[in-house]
Amino acid sequence: GPNSRRGGTERSRRSSTVVPTTRSAGDEMESGMDCSEPTPRVNFDIMQRYVGRKVRLVCKVEEWSGDSLKASTCDGQTVFIKPKQGSQYDTAFVEIEGVVENNTTVQEDSYTPFGDSFDMKNYNQLCVLSNGPVKEIFL
Repeated sequence: GPNSRRGGTERSRRSSTVVPTTRSAGDEMESGMDCSEPTPRVNFDIMQRYVGRKVRLVCKVEEWSGDSLKASTCDGQTVFIKPKQGSQYDTAFVEIEGVVENNTTVQEDSYTPFGDSFDMKNYNQLCVLSNGPVKEIFL
């Protein structure tokens, strides 16, 4: 009869597993604009989880030691900032955007002056909250 249903539809549904294309680290280079995720705001504690990654860190300028800047974070720890050529931090508080080189050093890409009075305690809360349920901090 005309309605002989052939089993053709079954065969065409071959299990085609779609593999999502993951971007390798090499792709980062060409696009200076990686919009996939916002740069995390970190304090000293949270910064430890982002070694080798880009972060935003607000810190209080303490003193220059050689060619790096000694600064304190909103959770009261000491970090060292390696400024980009020509950066002048002329306010007490600056937000550094850059790459965490090791657990105490950030290599600056750019910075924003935050003035001479800034509520570090509130900012610390923001860092903690904006990084989700951060179990590691309480362990």
